[in-house]
Amino acid sequence: MEPERPERPAVAGRTTGSAVFVWGVALVAGSALAWSLLSVAGRSPQATPPPTASSEALADRATGAFAPSSAPVFTNVLSATDAAFADSTWFVLDRRGRRIHRFSQAGDLLGSFARRGEGPGELAFPEAIAVHRGTVAVADRGTLHLYQLDGTHVADRRLALERCLLPFDMHVESSLPGLLVMAQCTNPARGQETTVFLASETRSARALASLTSGERGRVLKFPFVPVIAAHSAGFVFGDPDSGCLDVYKVGTSDLPATATDSVCHDWIPRLPLPQEDARAVREDMRDAAALTGTRLVVSATLPPFDRAFALADGRLAYRVPLPAADGDDGELFRLVVRGEADRELVLPFPAASAVFASGGSVLAAWEALEGVRVAVFPLDEP
Repeated sequence: MEPERPERPAVAGRTTGSAVFVWGVALVAGSALAWSLLSVAGRSPQATPPPTASSEALADRATGAFAPSSAPVFTNVLSATDAAFADSTWFVLDRRGRRIHRFSQAGDLLGSFARRGEGPGELAFPEAIAVHRGTVAVADRGTLHLYQLDGTHVADRRLALERCLLPFDMHVESSLPGLLVMAQCTNPARGQETTVFLASETRSARALASLTSGERGRVLKFPFVPVIAAHSAGFVFGDPDSGCLDVYKVGTSDLPATATDSVCHDWIPRLPLPQEDARAVREDMRDAAALTGTRLVVSATLPPFDRAFALADGRLAYRVPLPAADGDDGELFRLVVRGEADRELVLPFPAASAVFASGGSVLAAWEALEGVRVAVFPLDEP
């Protein structure tokens, strides 16, 4: 069983006030609940998927679109939390096992490195992984662990994220401007806030762009799941609920990044948030909202996707949830791209409990009782 995330240090609450502590609890709870509900979406009578999505998505469930028989079970892999691709190798972050596993493009396990602990190069609560300019970077509770491609530990760098109080739910992304760090920040004055930072060779990281849950802050929104992905102009960043992700260009000065364009995804069907789950969210988060003087907003739908990946042809692939079938306790995701006539085009890979794309390669993973099944597929232009 995966260890629970530890509570925030009590000293933070004493230093910044009880409002900050309440915000931290509320934001962590909201983030944890957001995608846990994907596994129950579609089970209640009120949660019927939109007609444009139901037949194909439910058919995937009904026909058993799970791990292919050719995908071997790796007993030493306990989870596939995140993955990054570089030098013809997939680097899979195993949060439960506190390890990083290396897979070839043929799906063979090449080796593993790192281990559980809080010493140099050891993983306590790793959240995300990226490979940037020949270095493997793992975000772990505000620290970047850096390794060579062969797994040799290089350094640990504690991040100083400007104007970000109690960062959590971190994500790292390799881009042309540099290594990007996306983190949710506890900030009672602005409400829920997610910020993208540009890491440097020093300890500090510069804020490039921020996103709040409301125009004037003071809004506790559920679900609030911002995403980031590399882009030829810099990076894309935004809230999937908004219908578009902004394209940001990073300049050479110390100024924030500039939004120059947008990539829209209003063609992706939405799954409704079951009414009984919406009621549970309101009950769980109502007190936190009242204590902080904020307005609680619960969306009628789940985010259309939770991850976006840059493909070799410059397009984005989106990781979208499938509606759960009755009696099915596992989450399944598939990859889609924008097809002709602004319609959803499903990439030809089986649905998986974890799926990642990079350039011309896709890695999929399926949880099993004895370990994790892993398969790697070449990504031909659909």
